[in-house]
Amino acid sequence: MSLEQRQAEIDAEQDAKTDTNKLIWLIAGFIGNFIGILIAYIYQPEPRASQFLEKPEAYTAFYKDTYKIKVRSIQLTYALIGFAILAAGVIIGNFIVFGIIASIASRTL
Repeated sequence: MSLEQRQAEIDAEQDAKTDTNKLIWLIAGFIGNFIGILIAYIYQPEPRASQFLEKPEAYTAFYKDTYKIKVRSIQLTYALIGFAILAAGVIIGNFIVFGIIASIASRTL
């Protein structure tokens, strides 16, 4: 890997971290369930064009590829966290409801 490619990778990863709204993808996983996760996987925003001013073509190509990979990774991670929070809430809620039902049933017998 050349120095130019490495710099493009570093720049793309930093920009992807700052450009990606993690809260939106957390909510997408929580509310959207599997659809939110699928959207997080499919949707790939383009990086800002200002990143490529006066940059060589090789830098631009490597930057775009790295940016899309990093954005997808962040989106998927936070969508999965949102889904995991939902799943944990459902499981805990079911235990509480079944506990209450079991408690009521044991009193009536």
